[in-house]
Amino acid sequence: MMEYAKDEVFTIRYNMKKDKLEYPIQKKIREKIKQNKVLSLFFLMGIIFTVLDITFIYCFFSLLTKI
Repeated sequence: MMEYAKDEVFTIRYNMKKDKLEYPIQKKIREKIKQNKVLSLFFLMGIIFTVLDITFIYCFFSLLTKI
């Protein structure tokens, strides 16, 4: 019977300039987002709606304090 766990190789690099470990998973995720326009649109819409939501909540509370 073959043991599969011993055959895996993990690629983790150490960046000397930043003095920290780099994981290639983050790079793969960024490439997927750049290649997939629908996914990048969802992320952009999420960021925009989050900023708008925070702005509206701040304006609402500032309006409440004036009343």
